[in-house]
Amino acid sequence: MVGIVIISHCSNIGDDLIDFLNVFKTSDFEIVNGSDKNIQFGTTTEYVVEAIKKADKGEGVLVILDLGSSIDCAIHAKKLLEGKIKVEIADAPMIEGAISAVAGNDETIDLKTLKKIAEDSKEFRKVK
Repeated sequence: MVGIVIISHCSNIGDDLIDFLNVFKTSDFEIVNGSDKNIQFGTTTEYVVEAIKKADKGEGVLVILDLGSSIDCAIHAKKLLEGKIKVEIADAPMIEGAISAVAGNDETIDLKTLKKIAEDSKEFRKVK
């Protein structure tokens, strides 16, 4: 199954989001926090690489993130893992995209499809 990595500027936000996301899991896959717990805010490329490796069970990893340096670290990590692990970065709001991806992830879903599911969350309207 596709693994999921959550990267936030604050590892506590990542931990809390992952706790919440576990409510929506219907299958057995990894959700890993890619936010570096050793620094107050942000993450490092090395930490993201390790999170992706932990989340990967052979079908690839979808990275869902917030903003700023988490984007740069994810892009760099993806390049470092090219040819070793399939990695996609979702262009989606972190919370909505993560909920959609976790709820939609099962053994029939491939990485590209899961990315689309997460990215479709950009279209969720909250107020009309």
